Amino acid sequence: MKTVLVIEDEANILLNICTILQISGYSCIKASNGIDALEMLATQQPHLILCDVMMPQMDGFEVLRNVRGNPATQHIPICFLSARADVIDIDYGLSNGANGYITKPFLAKDLLGTVARLLVS
Repeated sequence: MKTVLVIEDEANILLNICTILQISGYSCIKASNGIDALEMLATQQPHLILCDVMMPQMDGFEVLRNVRGNPATQHIPICFLSARADVIDIDYGLSNGANGYITKPFLAKDLLGTVARLLVS
């Protein structure tokens, strides 16, 4: 079973994403902010990270820099989930090492399609 770390500060969205993933056969690890997520990555190795961009304490771009800067985690694919849908934000995320970018609101089928694609590559 593939494990996905979901980093999302809005509890309802975090729960919904994990429910969608679990119903589809994935294991889900939850973090409500980037700091907690990085602490989890010290002991757990998910197959994929889904990360909100706009979060308090540490935004998604900083999470990305930390994950990519750590030899133990740099190989893990990261997909942003964000309400920031401007082309400039999407380009920034992808050009700085994200493997995908899904804009909110999104459909479950789009989320699952992206997760499946990133877990194969």
